[in-house]
Amino acid sequence: MKLEVKIKKESDKEIEFEIIGEKTLLNPLKQKLLEYKEVEYAEWEVKHPLTTNPEFYLRVSNGNVKEVLKRAIEDLKKDIESLQKQIDEQ
Repeated sequence: MKLEVKIKKESDKEIEFEIIGEKTLLNPLKQKLLEYKEVEYAEWEVKHPLTTNPEFYLRVSNGNVKEVLKRAIEDLKKDIESLQKQIDEQ
């Protein structure tokens, strides 16, 4: 499944984007982002489950917001790969 992302607002420290057709990755992404000290706020919402797509908002105090977001995605990928490896070894 290919995700479609539409950036709604963006600056160096804040980003707001809409994800088309996906909700399951948003909680793990939010939790990973909240582990980083430079993340001031990370949250997502669906205004209406039948008519709108989820919107994700991220604000950082230091660094570039897109770089922090990319790092969180890479860290999540590593976590999933580690879990898959552990399952395969059982």
